[in-house]
Amino acid sequence: MREILTILMDYCGNGIYPFLFLAALIYLFAAEKDRRVRLVLLEASAVILLLFFFPLFKMGMDRVEEAGTYYRILWLLPMTAVTAYAGVKLIGKHTRIGLAVLAAVCVFGGSYVYGNVNVSKAENRYHLPAEVPAICDLIMPAEDEERIWAVFPSELVQYVRQYTSEIQMPYGRDMLVASWDHTEHPLYALMEAQTIHIDLIAELMDDYGVHYLILNRAKPVEGEPSGYGLEKIGEIGGYDVFRNADMPIEKKK
Repeated sequence: MREILTILMDYCGNGIYPFLFLAALIYLFAAEKDRRVRLVLLEASAVILLLFFFPLFKMGMDRVEEAGTYYRILWLLPMTAVTAYAGVKLIGKHTRIGLAVLAAVCVFGGSYVYGNVNVSKAENRYHLPAEVPAICDLIMPAEDEERIWAVFPSELVQYVRQYTSEIQMPYGRDMLVASWDHTEHPLYALMEAQTIHIDLIAELMDDYGVHYLILNRAKPVEGEPSGYGLEKIGEIGGYDVFRNADMPIEKKK
């Protein structure tokens, strides 16, 4: 139970929104009479919360879930809908002053999202680093070609799949999460080394059928890419993009 409470507190963080949700839930249990609303917003939330706090349910989930993801059960709670519905119901006929009070509670009960070091303003409509769409567009296969394979630096890996499924990677986000049980991919190990050894990477690219290589120019490189069949086709932001001339792209059948 202590572990469950710790997960809950970590999930709630420093904001008051989870506590507003609980207050709204209690209020609606007492004030709401519509059976349909109670079923969708209240009873469903209560069942989810009971399961979340039930130790046997936690034990069962630990056997089937990925490590450290039990908090996702709380994603099923309709926090926004319950809080908003309770707020509107509570202010009743005093709409203007009620909305002002509710807005003040929400604003001052939260925090400035861009003050978080892990959050930055979107650079484009995809909400991805600008280099990712540009690189992907450069190496995207033609309509009559099969999906291609590309090796990206670790800082870009998690964004590629968000933009397109036409580009496959020999390793993905699993390499970035230490708590996940995985075997380190040899190409990832070479890309994460202090110095990029082009000869070793080029050899493995051929072995794994990789068509493109993207290198961060900030990292030192040992070896001349052109001497290993890697043709430079572009510079985007702080990255160089290379085409593996030894690996043809298959046509769709």
